[in-house]
Amino acid sequence: MDAKIACETLPYSEFALERALEGIARAGYEYVALSRTHEKVDVLPADATDADAEAVAAKVADAGLKTCLIFAVTGDFAEPGAVQAYRRGLEFADILGAPQVLGWGPWEYKQWPDEKWPDDEWHKIRETWFAGMMQVVPCAEELGVRIVLKPHTGVTAYGERLKYAVERIGSEAVRVCYDGGNVHFYEGYDPAEDIKDCAEYVAAFCIKDHSGPRANPLFPPPGEGDVDDAAMLRVVNEYGFSGPLMVERFEGDWAKADMPVELIDERARIARLYLERTLAGI
Repeated sequence: MDAKIACETLPYSEFALERALEGIARAGYEYVALSRTHEKVDVLPADATDADAEAVAAKVADAGLKTCLIFAVTGDFAEPGAVQAYRRGLEFADILGAPQVLGWGPWEYKQWPDEKWPDDEWHKIRETWFAGMMQVVPCAEELGVRIVLKPHTGVTAYGERLKYAVERIGSEAVRVCYDGGNVHFYEGYDPAEDIKDCAEYVAAFCIKDHSGPRANPLFPPPGEGDVDDAAMLRVVNEYGFSGPLMVERFEGDWAKADMPVELIDERARIARLYLERTLAGI
C-alpha cells in the first residue's frame, strides 16, 4: 500500500504555523497537511498573493517537510466570489506542490444535531454546491491538483453520498478523503462498513478516532476509540489505495485550546507510531 503518513497542522491551530511545522517535524513526520488558520489568522486567504504562498512553501521546506494537501479556501459556493476563491486555493496548492486540496459539501443542519434544513431549501443548497464544483473542477484538472471530498454531513456525509458526489461531478480530479471519525460522530455509522460504498474512490484519509454514540464530542488519540483504521485500510487496499493518511485530532478529554504544545507534539508522535504499526499489519 502506497500510504504516506502525514500530520495536519490543525492540532496546532492555537499556535503559529512555524511552531506547528516544527512540532510535526520533531514528531517524525515527512509530510504535512496545511489547515486554514493559526492563531485565528488565515494562513492563505483568497486574496493572498503568489509571493505569500511561496513564503508558506519556504516555511514548510525549512522545517524539512513536504506538503501533501491543503484545506480548501471555502466549502460554500453560495457567497459572491466563492468560485474564484476556490480556484485561488487550487492555485495555492500548485505553488506549494500539494497534489491534493481538501474539500467538503455544505452543512445539512439548520441546528446541529437534530434540525435539518427543509427539503426544498436543502435542495437549493445542494444544487448550488454542485454547480459551484462544476465551475472549479476544470481549474483542478488544468493544474493537476486533485480535490478530495471529506464527510462532514450533507452532500458528503457518508460513503453512499460521497460516491454519488464523485460520480455526478465525473472528473478524475475529484476523489474522496475518508474520515472515519466524522462518519462515526456525525452519522453514528460504523466507518469500516460505510467506507465500502465509496472505497474505489478513496484517495486520502483524515485520521481521527471517536468514542461513544453519535454527537458525543470525544475524540481520543487514534487507536483508542471506536474507529477501526486497520479495517478501513484493508477495504481500500483491495482497490490499490495510494495517498496520505493525515492525523487530524487527538485531544480526548482536553479542551483543544488548553492543550500544551508539548503535549500536542507527543500525541502527534504517538499517532505516527500507531499508523506505522497499523500499516505494517495490512
